[in-house]
Amino acid sequence: MVTTTQRQGPAIEIDQVWKRFRKGGTEGLLWEAATRAARRLMGGQSAQKDVFWALQDVSLHVRRGEAVGIIGPNGAGKSTLLKILSRVLRADRGQVRVNGRLSGLIEVGAGFHGDLSGRENIYVNGAILGMSRREIHAKFDRIVEFAGLRDFLDMPVKRYSSGMYVRLGFAIAAHMEPDVLLVDEVLSVGDVSFKARCMNAMRQFLRSGTSILFVSHNLAAVKRFCDRVVLLDRGGVRCTGSPDDAIAEYSRLVSDLEDANPSGIENTHIGGRSDQPSAARITGVRILDGDGRPSRTFTSGQPVRIELDYWIDPACGGIENPNIALSVHMFGAGLFYQFESRRDGLSLGHCVGAGTLAVELPRLALGEGIYQVGVALADEKGLPEHDWHDRAYRIQVLADGRTEGPVHQSRTWRALPDDETKTKAACCCDARTKATCCCSSDTAEHVHQQVDSVLSQEALRA
Repeated sequence: MVTTTQRQGPAIEIDQVWKRFRKGGTEGLLWEAATRAARRLMGGQSAQKDVFWALQDVSLHVRRGEAVGIIGPNGAGKSTLLKILSRVLRADRGQVRVNGRLSGLIEVGAGFHGDLSGRENIYVNGAILGMSRREIHAKFDRIVEFAGLRDFLDMPVKRYSSGMYVRLGFAIAAHMEPDVLLVDEVLSVGDVSFKARCMNAMRQFLRSGTSILFVSHNLAAVKRFCDRVVLLDRGGVRCTGSPDDAIAEYSRLVSDLEDANPSGIENTHIGGRSDQPSAARITGVRILDGDGRPSRTFTSGQPVRIELDYWIDPACGGIENPNIALSVHMFGAGLFYQFESRRDGLSLGHCVGAGTLAVELPRLALGEGIYQVGVALADEKGLPEHDWHDRAYRIQVLADGRTEGPVHQSRTWRALPDDETKTKAACCCDARTKATCCCSSDTAEHVHQQVDSVLSQEALRA
């Protein structure tokens, strides 16, 4: 049960919450009641073996103005917890109290009617969130400006892209001025500038006392934004602590899962994959550490080697100079980078039968986080794609303790001697207007003398 009160005590109080699902079933308040009634009519069999607990004895209190991140593997219970808080689902046991006005972005398109226009959905979604018509009308122009969708306001939202849905949904939720804001992975589909706008808005919320629950696989964003992080694993709270401590524990969890399934690096496909008959196939992918051992966990800056096995059917006559593409996506945050053997100048010639290609990354340029690696096999021109493992291989990158952010930049520091600094310095002002020059160094005067000489030569030629 979720109880809403007004500005008393912590912003969120979750006490010993349990949530049960039936495997293969559809969950919801009305559906749950109908399912229980049907089972009673059929003899009262509960089919306990078909039940699993998505949340088990979860407790969490969130202070006002606190940003709490929730991380964990897929299926850990993160989205289920947010759906209980937003009353989409009901807990089977335990108590949930939200103290104040709650708004949430927990699913792309939630709260929108596809046949209505963006303009109409602002009023519909705002009303669902608890805003009055007068309040929505007063904030309408600000909502539209924040979303950046003025040219599409009168279009049915069923024609919107996922990014447009998120723009509109976040703009409405942001202008509701909530006491509690729930944010799931939906921000992963927005463009870079809009994501930055959303993060700035959420920081403003925190300064005004709004509490935020932030669910994300983007560990770098969680670390930068959150005051405290909760790690969920198999429906329970594995740890609660600082972002550094919780993310470190998550890394240990991923390593434990890897040790339990050491061969999974070649067999776990978590994204799309081409399954159409083709003249060529990718038959194996290995991601190796600097010692040549298969791994799913790496450290920023260390060497990585990716090997790809392929088979080209002799019956097709072979493929001339096949092209191998490799992509890296930050989990939940879009494409990070992509490169191809053809663009990098590798010519494989005429290929037929089995072969192996390796790409060496001398220094892994990825910052801390979870990433998805994809590989594709195409002909010389890049089309058609004979085989494609889209974001099929997941890896985790740990921080090296020296760099923060999504990019690990190789670098060298050194102190320059005074004489070298002077010879390499340049005047930062417009040398043609020396009267306004702010530089007083010998170097600046030397630059000005050179410019005077050039100007004199130009005058003589004229």
